[in-house]
Amino acid sequence: MSAKLSSLRKRLATLEQQQADRARVEELADCNCPELKSWAGFHIAIYPEVLESDLHEMCPVHGLRRFGTITIFDFGNTETTAKLEQLIDAHELLLSQYSQSDGEIEENES
Repeated sequence: MSAKLSSLRKRLATLEQQQADRARVEELADCNCPELKSWAGFHIAIYPEVLESDLHEMCPVHGLRRFGTITIFDFGNTETTAKLEQLIDAHELLLSQYSQSDGEIEENES
């Protein structure tokens, strides 16, 4: 009897894990975060205007998009590099505030 009960518990745990995995896949189906959807796992930044547009696009699942590592290709243009770094730093700060506040962006009082 004990062996049957143990076997049933294992099967139940397996089924519960499979259901949780299916729910996670369904939840992420609408996600547009490059960190989670990109096969490479990183985002390439060349033009500040394009990066800025990408950073302001929202994810229907997570709110602020997760980019993972953002690689800058600047071709020796220090002004472009500085602008890209500034955008990345601002997004990382916003993302950390967003994560700490459970999905609500905190406004800085200046």
